[in-house]
Amino acid sequence: MRVWLKIIITVILSSAPLFPETRIRIELDANVEFDLSFMVYPPLIYPYYYYPTLASPINPQGINLILGYQRIGPSHSASNLYLATRASADFCPSILVGQLYFAPDGEPLPPQGQDPPGGNWHSYTTYYQNIEQIPVFGPGLDKIPRPKDFIFKAESDDEPGNWRIILYYRVYGL
Repeated sequence: MRVWLKIIITVILSSAPLFPETRIRIELDANVEFDLSFMVYPPLIYPYYYYPTLASPINPQGINLILGYQRIGPSHSASNLYLATRASADFCPSILVGQLYFAPDGEPLPPQGQDPPGGNWHSYTTYYQNIEQIPVFGPGLDKIPRPKDFIFKAESDDEPGNWRIILYYRVYGL
């Protein structure tokens, strides 16, 4: 079974006058793949959590997400950046998008058989969820690293196949 995640980023500006005053940037360095044919699958205990088999060279458990902003001119209407994420759909009828979790880089893998994973792991939904607020100060910061780790929760009713979804990230300023 293979689960692919294609990641798309978008930049949303809260209002038209914001653009000339604050420029916002977001970038990432990889898509993520969980190829369970390279792992011991199916597991002996459920739920069982898997890290990606293919991800960022800098962050092998996920992506290396980088934000940036530049303030232009004397007045600045953006005082905070907000980072949000969502998924496009379920993988298939038996593999729900809520079986995919994200956390800040370095979050420990939950114990196998524990449901939900706990800690700072959050399950994906098809609706945008704000995951971070970043204060905006000074003229700007070119690189604000926000690497994210992913885990996939295998359940006993998962059907085999090559499933793909898209993960969206957006950043906006208010």
